[in-house]
This record gives sequence, structure tokens and C-alpha cells, in this order.
Amino acid sequence: MLTPIHEELVEGLAAATLSAPMRLLAQTYADTNDAARTALLDLDIMGGDMLESCAPSIMSDTALETALALIESLENDAGEAKGLGGTAPRKAALQADQMFSDLMALPATLRDQALESGADWRFAAPGVRRMTLLTDETSTAELLRIEPGHGSPSHTHEGRETTLVLSGAFHDGHTRYGKGDVCDAGPDITHRPIAEAGEVCYALAVTQGGLKFKGPLGLAQRLMGG
Repeated sequence: MLTPIHEELVEGLAAATLSAPMRLLAQTYADTNDAARTALLDLDIMGGDMLESCAPSIMSDTALETALALIESLENDAGEAKGLGGTAPRKAALQADQMFSDLMALPATLRDQALESGADWRFAAPGVRRMTLLTDETSTAELLRIEPGHGSPSHTHEGRETTLVLSGAFHDGHTRYGKGDVCDAGPDITHRPIAEAGEVCYALAVTQGGLKFKGPLGLAQRLMGG
């Protein structure tokens, strides 16, 4: 049984109405959930039946050029590999090796996008690293790696934030989200996601606009013009 947010992801993916970052999240969800894959297949079959019943349309003389330009644009949006070079102390090197192994265990669609983006992990907060995967004019998709007991400071959002848990779990002060769950938060939600003890939490987050922090960090953000 799919929840309303899960149904929204699958229906948006089937209808091709999602932004590139949300499409990555929806496809990753479909890759990891049998019910979602079945629902997506059913919607694809329904869409095919509808197309079969439609009268054919005359294509413009520039249709091929337009299609090729769109494909090229989508490929360019995927980003270019940046490499993983650099040196580090033994402890950091071992952690990097584990992070790379974890990356290889991700669903194929997400893993390939991470590699295409350069697999460039950046510091986000103590115990938290992020990797930007896709960005368009509306939203950004990031892969998050959250050590147990760590997470994000209390915050709300400028827009919508949709987070798919890939491994481990976190609690945001309201609800617990485990593997396969989707946290959907808007400007009216203030939360503080913290990874549970045990397994490292990997999550795929798509945000529209930035985060708006609370407390002293929020004051500093406002003073800096954030």
C-alpha cells in the first residue's frame, strides 16, 4: 500500500511532470519498492493504451532537431565527473573507502548519478556530509550521509523539502523515518532530523529554496543576509 506522498511520486514519474531532482528521487524510490514498481508499470500500460487510442498528429519539420536538443540539454544537466583525487590521513582514507563502498550499494539510478556528479562529498554539519547530485531552476537533489546521533540543526524551509531514507533511520522531533520512508516538509514545518543509533543513515533530499535555521544559528543566518 502506497501512502499519498509515495503515490504522488509514482504518478509524477509516470506522467513526466517532475523536475529533474524530483524525478531522481521518484525513480530511486521506484527502484527500491516493489509496490511502486508495480504501480509505475500499471500507469505506463495505461498511458500506452491512451496513446494507442489517440489520433496521430502531424509532426513539425523541426521535431527531430527539437528532440535532439532536449536530449542534449538533459545530458548536460546531469553534470560532469570531477574525480575523487587528493590525499588524507589513514583514518580519513578508511572512512572514504567505506563511503565509496556504501555508494556502490545504492540503487543503480542513484549510484550512477552520484558517480556522474563526481562523488564529491562536502561537510554539512558535524557528522553530516552532503553530495550535490542535480540542480535545476526549481530545486536541488543532494545525497546525505548522517552518522548516528548527528543531524541537522532545527530549521524550517523556504519551500518544500522531500527526503527519501535509503538506509538507517532518523527522527525529526515529530516522526521516525526508516528505510523507504519519505519525509515531506514545507515552510510550515519546523524540525530537527537526527540519525538513530546503529546504522549510518543515507538519505536523498530534494529541496526547493534554502533552509531557515532557528535559534542562534538562525540569528547568525539572518545577520549574514541568509
